[in-house]
Amino acid sequence: MRSSAPGSTSAPRVGVVLCAFNGERHLATQLDSILGQTRSVDEIVLADDASTDATAAILAAFAQRARRQGVSVLLLENQRTLGCVQNFAAALQRATADIILLCDQDDRWHPTRVQDCLGPFAADHSLLLLHADARLVDATGTVMSASLFDTLRIHPAEISLERSALPVDALLLRNVVTGATCALRRELLALAMPMPSAWLHDEWLALIAALHGGLDVQRAASIDYRQHAGNHIGARRETLLQRIRRLDLLSREGRARMQQRFAVLDQTLQRQGVCLAPPRWTGLQAICWRMAASRLLLYRQAEVEWRWVLHDLTRLIGRVVAASWAGAGWRGPCAALHAAALVALRRRLPA
Repeated sequence: MRSSAPGSTSAPRVGVVLCAFNGERHLATQLDSILGQTRSVDEIVLADDASTDATAAILAAFAQRARRQGVSVLLLENQRTLGCVQNFAAALQRATADIILLCDQDDRWHPTRVQDCLGPFAADHSLLLLHADARLVDATGTVMSASLFDTLRIHPAEISLERSALPVDALLLRNVVTGATCALRRELLALAMPMPSAWLHDEWLALIAALHGGLDVQRAASIDYRQHAGNHIGARRETLLQRIRRLDLLSREGRARMQQRFAVLDQTLQRQGVCLAPPRWTGLQAICWRMAASRLLLYRQAEVEWRWVLHDLTRLIGRVVAASWAGAGWRGPCAALHAAALVALRRRLPA
């Protein structure tokens, strides 16, 4: 149950963490949109990941401009490229604001993004991370036909799992949280650090928030999420073959990464004392059981269309196969089938 106990009556300090790497083309638009908010931010942490273009100069000029407007700015310039995840991890640890908004280098915030996210945090003091939909735009800023959630085929029933008895159900099968839309309470960082290298920063922060009952979503778009050839992570619909390739289970390196990801997930769930499955299933087998059980229950909901079910079912099968390769072995599929049988018999799941 979410807490709504009153906290401090003073307005929270709002900060931004923006990480950049060779982003000169669209960076100015993103920076302008930060200063154009209806509710001003108090702090900005800018982290340049050893760019080789004009990114560092653009950030330096912006830092001076923001300071003249009364915003505290910390400009970090990495001497070597850390990569997206570790750059964000390092920058987040330098942030001091109460509410921190994550920011990519090539998007554009809607003018009320800051204002819109503060209400949920004020109303729910257990809320740790809030994410949102996004309006997709192309490289020129022209609005595309579908939103981020539409493009990724994120079903409203899937999102509703974030408010279920076990919110981590929303994230076991796939990440539905996009970092560029996220706002978080600074207390989450103490729970989430250090970030494991095999996980993206947004999916890791979302997982930890969910495990502490502090994950929620805004259905309205909060940013324009730019899609272009240089996206590190974008919003693209994948074919079945593309999803199989992305699992990368046929290479030794791919299997090693998958094993590392599942190992971290298993350790984190055990550390939090989360009960995913009946006692006969442990470790990665329990994860397979829970993914199958929660997803099959989702498929039975009246508003979930069969077309979406068939698409998502291939993802479930792929994820169970990946967990089996990562260490669950043949008992991984057995656990999933056992969950399917219980769902068919309408038995209650562990919560």
